[in-house]
Amino acid sequence: MKDWLKGDLVHETEKLRKLIIENPDCPLLIFAGEEANGGDYSYMACTDVSVKKDCVLILDNESPAPPNDERVYIGEDELEDDIAEAVYDDLPDASEAELDAEVKKRMKEFEPYWKDCIVVYATN
Repeated sequence: MKDWLKGDLVHETEKLRKLIIENPDCPLLIFAGEEANGGDYSYMACTDVSVKKDCVLILDNESPAPPNDERVYIGEDELEDDIAEAVYDDLPDASEAELDAEVKKRMKEFEPYWKDCIVVYATN
């Protein structure tokens, strides 16, 4: 057996199976790290794989524009940080209370777009 088929990968497979059975309506997303493929092959087996249920911002044509449209937001903290930075840029003379209120207002716009997903993280 190849070394990369041993060990923790088997446990992640069991975890993925369990997550799918427990959450059959959750989308399955796969995120590949920058080391997942060095470019020498069209496909490459990944040896560092983890699986978990995460809350992901899934946008559509009706959703507000995120502060960074090239980013996939996993969990609200990343989005809140980017929104806070955008608010500060948009309202440089606002008080801290006004900035906080604007961040909360913009975060609320995204609430309907958070979806539970099963996420596979893979790299080498």
